[in-house]
Amino acid sequence: MVLTEKLEVVEVKRMKKLYCMNCSAQIKGMIQMLDGKAVTPLYVQLMTEIEAKIMKGVYQPGERLQSESEMAKTFGVSIITVRNAVSALVDKGLVEKKQGKGAFVSKRRFTKDIKKLQSFTEMCEHMGMKSGGRMLENKLIVADEKTRNLLGLEKGSQVVYISRVRYADNEPVAIENNYFPLKYAFLLGETFDSNSLFEFMKDKAGVMVAVSEKWIELCKATTREAELLQLNKGTSLLYIKSVAYTQEKEPIYVGTQIFNGDRCSFYVCESTGI
Repeated sequence: MVLTEKLEVVEVKRMKKLYCMNCSAQIKGMIQMLDGKAVTPLYVQLMTEIEAKIMKGVYQPGERLQSESEMAKTFGVSIITVRNAVSALVDKGLVEKKQGKGAFVSKRRFTKDIKKLQSFTEMCEHMGMKSGGRMLENKLIVADEKTRNLLGLEKGSQVVYISRVRYADNEPVAIENNYFPLKYAFLLGETFDSNSLFEFMKDKAGVMVAVSEKWIELCKATTREAELLQLNKGTSLLYIKSVAYTQEKEPIYVGTQIFNGDRCSFYVCESTGI
């Protein structure tokens, strides 16, 4: 072997050694964060460390965490300790386990306050999430009997039908279908993707939703709904039917919203009235 080749081999070995020393230093640095002599149990310390990284964005939603054995080696703890820490994070809703795949950082959920009247856009803004949408249809259709009765229309009446998929942080979470009486025919020809339908009606015609009645049920995703929400057919969904009214109790629209239950929760406050 010539001198040049020998020098190259020596240099490669030196770089590998430095790399390993650097990795060891990083691992030791992480181990020092867990204090075996502290009153706080090791699994709580580990849980707190991972939670902090999730909240800071070091671990992104949907990102896979280290395996139990990898994490145990990295932090110098037992697999039982790792398992308890991950389970605690699952209980907090920060991590979810997928059988045969490992543990992943949970995707953010948004919470809808049922007792507070707000649009999807306002709801996302309140949660610090980016709202979005994609309009599917905007056309005239003949109202079915239930829709017709809720809007106080005669048999054979047409309504403006607007359908769209709603997104939170660029992920599909809901399908909205709204039915308006012909008084709101000015909505035809407009495009409602990421813009707020509520805001458009307010700016265009001074119309504001004052009251909304809601009925909440469970349903199973059809083939079309599963495709739009990127779910499996038959997945359980939350189905909300609503009627929105003006301050004068005049119906503005009948609407349905179909939510992916894995991405949202609903808040209701009840009282005995005492």
